Amino acid sequence: MRQSNKKIYRKKDEILKFFRDQHIVYLKRTQIGWEPLRKMNLENSPYYLENKELFQELSTRYHEDIEKGNLAPVYIKRINEKLGFGVFAADEIKKDDFIGEYAGVVQIPEKDAGEEVEKGGYESDFSWYYLDKIEGGPELEINGRFEGNEMRFVNHSDNFNVDVEHTIHDGHWIIFFKAARDILKNEQLFISYGDDYWDEDCRKCFEL
Repeated sequence: MRQSNKKIYRKKDEILKFFRDQHIVYLKRTQIGWEPLRKMNLENSPYYLENKELFQELSTRYHEDIEKGNLAPVYIKRINEKLGFGVFAADEIKKDDFIGEYAGVVQIPEKDAGEEVEKGGYESDFSWYYLDKIEGGPELEINGRFEGNEMRFVNHSDNFNVDVEHTIHDGHWIIFFKAARDILKNEQLFISYGDDYWDEDCRKCFEL
């Protein structure tokens, strides 16, 4: 029997099974894998204090979505052999709407992560640099390679429609996605790693 290469995963049970089939542990929220970080409150870090007003605004606006692990209406679809899977809007998403936390495990970077991607993470491990260099501690990352959620499948494009933001929640940094503009139903979601995305001072943290 001929099978379609445009497989779509819409319902939650379909998505959870898809993750199991991909040998990925599904996470609603980012987990702390580096044990010393659990006892820290990074609201006292210089980077947070320098940009406190911005981070408090983001926290106030998106606190409930982050706390509950909410997701915008999205589905996962296989694109092709080269690109693999992508994330698509299951309904219209308005500008600045919360799309989802980039869930993963905060850990020391893997040694086999592949080539470094300019200004954030590595090409093969679905990771982002952690937002603060811990004084006296190792470099950390939020890694969604083996544990994560739908956001790990959002692809890159210079013509992006999704912004990546970060703030502190419960004393620790989290990364989340929000709509950069109105997004149409069935439109693919894209983020950008380009200079246009990293031009604000508060995003220099990704250049650690």
